[in-house]
Amino acid sequence: MRIIKNLKMLAAAVIVPVTIAMPLQSLAASAPINTGAKVSFTFDDSLASAYTQAAPTLAKYGFTGTNYAISGCVGMTTAPNTCHANNDAVYMSWDQLTALQNTYGWEIGAHTVSHPYLASHDATDGQPKNLTAAQVTAELTNSKSALASHGINATDFASPYGDYNQAVLAQIAKLYASHRGFADTGYNAAPYNNYIIRDQQVQAGVSVATVKGYVDQAIANKQWLVLTFHDIKTNASTNPDDYEYKTADLDAIAAYVKSKSVPVVHVSDGLINGTNLLTNPSFESGLTGWTTDAASNVVLNTANNGSYPNSTNSVAITASTKNVHLFSPKVTVDPNSTYILQSFLNLTKINAGFAMGYFIDEYDANGNWISGQYKQNVNFPWPQTAGFEYKPTSASVANARLQVIAPANSGIVAYVDNFQWINENATTVTPPPAQTNLVANGTFDAGISGGWTTNAPANIVADAANNGSPANPINSVRMTATTANRHLFSPKVTLVSGKTYNVSTYVNIKQLTSGEIGFYMDEYDANGNWISGKYITGARAVGANTVSFNYTPTSTNVKSASLQIILVGNSGIVAYIDNVVWLQN
Repeated sequence: MRIIKNLKMLAAAVIVPVTIAMPLQSLAASAPINTGAKVSFTFDDSLASAYTQAAPTLAKYGFTGTNYAISGCVGMTTAPNTCHANNDAVYMSWDQLTALQNTYGWEIGAHTVSHPYLASHDATDGQPKNLTAAQVTAELTNSKSALASHGINATDFASPYGDYNQAVLAQIAKLYASHRGFADTGYNAAPYNNYIIRDQQVQAGVSVATVKGYVDQAIANKQWLVLTFHDIKTNASTNPDDYEYKTADLDAIAAYVKSKSVPVVHVSDGLINGTNLLTNPSFESGLTGWTTDAASNVVLNTANNGSYPNSTNSVAITASTKNVHLFSPKVTVDPNSTYILQSFLNLTKINAGFAMGYFIDEYDANGNWISGQYKQNVNFPWPQTAGFEYKPTSASVANARLQVIAPANSGIVAYVDNFQWINENATTVTPPPAQTNLVANGTFDAGISGGWTTNAPANIVADAANNGSPANPINSVRMTATTANRHLFSPKVTLVSGKTYNVSTYVNIKQLTSGEIGFYMDEYDANGNWISGKYITGARAVGANTVSFNYTPTSTNVKSASLQIILVGNSGIVAYIDNVVWLQN
């Protein structure tokens, strides 16, 4: 590396005041919510063929899939192995799984750590018998955290073997936005039950013509078709119990879906998402904005009986000898729009012949009640998403609210959470898929480590006194000027030829007499030899700012680069550095 002593301005950059919201990725406008026909390609078990066969096959048609990964089997790249799912199969490496997400654009869901039966099992094949609640929790949480440690935010879950019960599903709902089983075959009609997503199994014995029929039915009935595959092979087994399917047949299915112009979505994108018109929908502020006529029977519960993404708080509803109600805040509505209302409901007890009710009260512009609609009965005693469509009954309706009703003497005991009231016709604004920060320990939560170094350990030190960026303020790096230039060096980042990168850094200069904090790129060849350098910009004003700039390698010989953050000598600077983010554009 070349240590810079004299700084010259060679390239422009953007210095962004920290008080201005500057997302690293622009927001993309999407179409109105799709409650009609769509297809999802899902693949279980993190098998290597998802990366080597399925991903390139779907990519030919512009499609991606959802892979439900067994975190404990990722890395078993030879067979035989010890994976319970199939110890004769080959699984992806972690690099392949992350490339499936970051290069091919797939969604990665969770499929437990070890692929056990979650609800019941006779243990005849060596797997654990009848997991305890704690063991189920460990399988769910540890798989999610293992994926997160590799930059994968798994929000969707599939139960191994499709084996679950009410208690297991309630645990899944705390951690994940959706659950897809395996034996819950069929189609999904909006609004969906996010925790029992139905699918169609595709393995040997299921012809391409059969799957084409599934696609045709989904189109005709405006349904969401979820296809479930396992191992994709050029020469697949003809035994359905091997759960293999031919690459050529997957290709033919993808080509047919393409010819029908039916949208292909990840599972997370198939769910109904949009701007929620309700305030305090997950009861993080208690019952603020919500009301009840039975304060003893409709109460805030803080015992983690709710659902993703905030499961701690929910509302417990217990039936009485008279009807009891939970009333939502009023929502301003457009008489010409159609709305989708949905919520998490764990109906743990109910007497035969009764149902939990959902009713809409409608009000005019002056707040007068003018009409009502009874929308839904639920008597299914499982954790679920209860949902329905609502359209105002007349042009006079200006506001509406939801009633959740536990009928008298119904014996109902239930938990409700995560209420959504979404305008089905409105266009939504959603962020694109998250990008991976190419710099390790960019927030310095591990101090100056993970490849970060300095030539001035007395002047450039880890700081844990809450001086970092607002998003993660505890840890940062403190820089105090001395009589000579001092440097903080980032880990080397592997580069892709011809690509441009965006680099941003939080800088909070507390004191400054003269000079600057400079930003310089060191460039290295394939053998790690320093070959060139490039001064980018400097921060020269007291205050908190985000320095952001684009960087393109100076030649095709550059295979990696490192960021120098330069503390100019005799500058009187005292500053904090944090949140270094390096993204490929």
